[in-house]
Amino acid sequence: MSKASINHSDKKGDKLLLGFAILAAFNLIAGVLHLDWLGYVTKPLLVSFLAAWYYQYSRNVRNNKFFQAFLMGLCFSILGDTLLMFVQNKGELFFMLGLSSFLIAHLFYILAFSLFPSFKSGPIARHPLLTIPFLIVWMIVTIYLWVDLGALRIPVVAYSFVIIAMLAFCFNMRNRVPRYVAQTLFLGSVLFVLSDFTIAFTKFKNSGLSPSIVGLIIMSTYLTGQFLLTSGMKKAGERFV
Repeated sequence: MSKASINHSDKKGDKLLLGFAILAAFNLIAGVLHLDWLGYVTKPLLVSFLAAWYYQYSRNVRNNKFFQAFLMGLCFSILGDTLLMFVQNKGELFFMLGLSSFLIAHLFYILAFSLFPSFKSGPIARHPLLTIPFLIVWMIVTIYLWVDLGALRIPVVAYSFVIIAMLAFCFNMRNRVPRYVAQTLFLGSVLFVLSDFTIAFTKFKNSGLSPSIVGLIIMSTYLTGQFLLTSGMKKAGERFV
C-alpha cells in the first residue's frame, strides 16, 4: 500500500471517529431533552461508526482472529442498541433480545482477549486467584438484585457473570500489551460494566434519579467504554505493523 493511499485511508478513519463523536453528542442531548426521534436516529449509528473506524485503522490485523472476534462484538453491540430502542413500546421481548445481543457481544470480547497473543503471560492466567475480586463483585450485585429479578433471575444472573468475566479477561491483557494500552482497555471494560449495572439497578431497583439523569449516565459510560475498548484494541493491533 502506498504512502498516499495510507494517508487517504487515515483521513477517512478520522472522519469516522469525528462522526462517532458528533453522533454521541447528539444522542446524549436527545436523552436529556427527551427528543425521542433524535435518539432513534443516532443510536444505531453510534457503534456503527466506531466499528467502521476500527476496521479502517486496523487493516494490518484484519486476518487475525482476535480482530475478527472484537469486530463481531461491536456488530452485536449495534444489534443490541437497536433492539433496546423498542423496549419502551414493545416490552420484555425486546429487552431479552437486546440483552441476548449484548451477551453475545461480551462473549466475542472475551474471545478477542483470549485469542490475542501471549494469553498465558497475563496476570490472571499466571495467578488464577486474582479472579476472586471479580467473583466477589458478581456475587454482591447478584445478592443485591436477587429478590427483585423475578422470572428474569436466570438470564440476568448469567448476563452479569459474563460481563464480569469480560472484565477479568480484559484485565488479563496486562503484560501482553504496552501498559497504557492495558489501562485504556480495562478502563473501557469497567465503564461498559458500569453502564450495564446502571441499567439493571434502574430496571429492578428504584434509584430515585430522574430518567434523564439515568439515561445520561448509562449512555455516557457505555459510549466512553466502547470507545476506549475499541481504541485500546486498535493500539494493541499496532504491534503487528
